[in-house]
Amino acid sequence: MYLNAASMGDVGIVRQSLEEPDGALNVNCVDYMGRNALHLAIDSEKIGVIEILIDNLNFNCIEEALLHAISKGATKIVKLIIEHPNFMAGEDRFKSFGVTEAFFRTEEKSQFPPDITPLILAAQYNNHEIVQMFLSRNHKIEKPHSISCTCTDCATKQNYDALKRSRSRLNAYRALASPAYMALSSPDPIMATFELRQEMMKLAEVEKEFKVRLFLMF
Repeated sequence: MYLNAASMGDVGIVRQSLEEPDGALNVNCVDYMGRNALHLAIDSEKIGVIEILIDNLNFNCIEEALLHAISKGATKIVKLIIEHPNFMAGEDRFKSFGVTEAFFRTEEKSQFPPDITPLILAAQYNNHEIVQMFLSRNHKIEKPHSISCTCTDCATKQNYDALKRSRSRLNAYRALASPAYMALSSPDPIMATFELRQEMMKLAEVEKEFKVRLFLMF
């Protein structure tokens, strides 16, 4: 009933459900497709329900729903989420605790690999407005190290899961190749485009499993 009310935008039932005694309802529960209440509310674009849920869900659920909103191009909802005190507090808490890098998360989000960040996803969708939102909040996309890099971080990732490392590198390069990200983050987008193209042509000869995808980016 709680998830259905969130999907239908029924503020009254959602509020009533959240007021149940402690333990009576898991507010972070998901449906059979792994969608939480906020995720469902975003589909119905009911701002009242979305605001109530952001107040009550944990940070992981809010972050998952944020990625869904970005994938839908729901700019107003994305702005609502990232400017909400509960989300900002969650971000600050993760930074202060030095949370383990997303690469090593064992759980998969319902739609997205665990290494996908909001900015990476916004760049992959080439959404100028949403990319600008995150850049203005000092988010950035780190360029992957050289494929032959032997630093501790790269060696650990390679030993942990080589395919996952390649996939995370591909996700990063797909975002870095976004015209929206280049235009908004580089002082010289044209030069940055040529430099990245040359780099990715070399990578395509080394990372054979993603050769076609790397070429298609340009």
